[in-house]
Amino acid sequence: MMREAVSNQCFTSFLVGSNKVPIDVLQYADDTIFFGETSMANVKTVKVILRSFELVSRLRINFAKSKFGAIGQSEEWCLHAANYLNYALLQFPFCYLGIPIGVNPKRKVVWNPILRKFEDRLNRAPKAVINRLFAIQRQFLWGGNQEGKKIAWMGRGNQILFWEDAWAEDGIPLKDQFPDLYRISRFTSTAAFRKISTAAYLRKKFCSICSMWVEK
Repeated sequence: MMREAVSNQCFTSFLVGSNKVPIDVLQYADDTIFFGETSMANVKTVKVILRSFELVSRLRINFAKSKFGAIGQSEEWCLHAANYLNYALLQFPFCYLGIPIGVNPKRKVVWNPILRKFEDRLNRAPKAVINRLFAIQRQFLWGGNQEGKKIAWMGRGNQILFWEDAWAEDGIPLKDQFPDLYRISRFTSTAAFRKISTAAYLRKKFCSICSMWVEK
């Protein structure tokens, strides 16, 4: 019905961005949001669409949960339009699906409630789900482009495994391509490797001293 209203110039969509992309309706589950110019003509068209929907579907719209809001209009005009639709007046900012609308999205404090909910759910999630999320993250950060080549979009040393993850161009982990180097790297933090490194250093130093003594 909204498409018909727009095509017949009965409803003027809201234009988004520099490209002027028209948006007039968004739907999620049983929720519907209408977007349009702040004009009384649009308000009347929405009223007709809602009434037509009730007549065709024989369903009742829950006006007690419906709200109307407008940007750039006086409170008196918004109240008049809300009363015409039998809606409550929407106050800005407001929350929709847990996301704050009408506030500066660049402020960290705006996202804190969402992050807390996400953390709470992750704390209750099974380990298999957590592992799967990390796998998806690694696939995104180290995924391939259209040519099949691997691209390191960003790196986080505490989550990306240098030797084990298949992030090289051919998709083969480095530990399989260079097994000798991989075995050596596993000793970098052990006392055995430190002893070997120290012994090699002393031998090199001793040979250097002997060479200098022979030359003299």
